[in-house]
Amino acid sequence: MHTKKINALLDKYIKGTISAAEKQELLDVYNNSGNQDAEYPDDHREVRDRILMRLNKEIQTVRPIRSYRNLRNIAAVTIIFIFFGVAMYISTDPSSKAKRMAGTRQLTKPILPGGNVAVLTLGNGESILLNGASNGRLAVQGNTAITKNESGRISYHVISDGADQKDEPVVYNTITTPAGGQFRVTLPDGTDVWLNAASSLKYPSKFGGTERRVELHGEAYFEVRKNKKLPFTVSAEQVDIRVLGTHFNVMAYTNEPSVNTTLLEGAVSLSSARAHQLLAPGQQALASKTAGDIVLRNVNVEDAVAWKNGYFSFRRENLKTAMHKIARWYNVEVQYIGNPDNKILGGSISRTEDINKLLNYLALTGIAKFNVEGRRIIVTCK
Repeated sequence: MHTKKINALLDKYIKGTISAAEKQELLDVYNNSGNQDAEYPDDHREVRDRILMRLNKEIQTVRPIRSYRNLRNIAAVTIIFIFFGVAMYISTDPSSKAKRMAGTRQLTKPILPGGNVAVLTLGNGESILLNGASNGRLAVQGNTAITKNESGRISYHVISDGADQKDEPVVYNTITTPAGGQFRVTLPDGTDVWLNAASSLKYPSKFGGTERRVELHGEAYFEVRKNKKLPFTVSAEQVDIRVLGTHFNVMAYTNEPSVNTTLLEGAVSLSSARAHQLLAPGQQALASKTAGDIVLRNVNVEDAVAWKNGYFSFRRENLKTAMHKIARWYNVEVQYIGNPDNKILGGSISRTEDINKLLNYLALTGIAKFNVEGRRIIVTCK
């Protein structure tokens, strides 16, 4: 395929106007060009990774993607994609021609949605970039092996080597997702956790004593493995969420006014310095960070876990809260002109959408205008 055609397809892809057949053409170039090579600016590494991640994810609905063991070939082809994309934007920007003539090189970085990106920090301080790590065993802690499977999830498994687990020291691991990242982990007890963007989860290499306790900053969805002898406790911003085995979501970002716990299944007990509440399925608890009280309300639980299922839900949501979600997922800053506090949104949209399409969707509500300047979104409230 000629460079001109690749440029055209990349342009459509980034703008969100590409068809399924054209996406397939791009992937075919990726599959068939493993021995090619090209150079590109280092600061476009993030763009390269996210375009390939999103393209692969979307193409999976058309036909299965072959697994590749030669990472150098993959990198070479994705480099080609970004090299062509950068060249295309430079050539089509009227102002760039004058800047090139003056000896100035300007590159455009599109704002892309997030993906499966996280860092695992082991108890000994070693850090592992999970999205860049190969499948298989990542580390061994005492009698426990940490592995990454083909779907990208990490999990913990006891090694049958006869070691005495009672003498095994407990160390604490932390999974951290950046803005624009998410990840799924299976904890040592079999509990599944989906971690949202700009979040971290600290947990022991093995659970013992009288409870299973983890520490959350940000947002996560939990499917807790039942164990009546060892209750499961999530510590989040001065609030303890205690369960035996259940499905629930906790949103505890530092820039939000409350810790929101939404129960999908089972039972949950919440405790703060001043209050205690029991949740039933379909309820959400709002634990105020300032007043210390806990308020219960009935909600549509699908809204709370929309992020985990791949979309944004803005049902009766404040504009500022919605923009917090968008900023964390697209890794952008938000600036307001006017007061966003009394602006309420509705509806839902996929988290894989181009940022411009997403903002155009929000603009249809008529409550604000949205402009993108670099990696900043200017929100002008009406």
